[in-house]
Amino acid sequence: MGLKHSIPSSEGFSEIFSSPDKKFSTNSLLVLCKENQLEHSRVGVAIKKKDIRLAVNRNRIKRKIKGSFRSKLLELQKKDYVVLVKRNLSNEEKKMTRDLEFLWGKFKK
Repeated sequence: MGLKHSIPSSEGFSEIFSSPDKKFSTNSLLVLCKENQLEHSRVGVAIKKKDIRLAVNRNRIKRKIKGSFRSKLLELQKKDYVVLVKRNLSNEEKKMTRDLEFLWGKFKK
């Protein structure tokens, strides 16, 4: 995906967590967004190690979320998005895809 569309974890996440402009959630995902001064959208994914133990599973979920973001990139508003994965994320890929489609639909231009 490239560094251009990734939020640097140090400064970006804390700013979005402290005062998001909008937030929408489903049972398994929460998306926070905040205006940025850039010409493109950026995404970050936050998954607690306590919630999803295996790094393999955390990385698979991150890849799925970033791929979904990349496919909707041109339709989304030019903002920073942080996707927070909740504990009760099911292993069903179809449900996660539906949740992501629903959440990205909330942020279309």
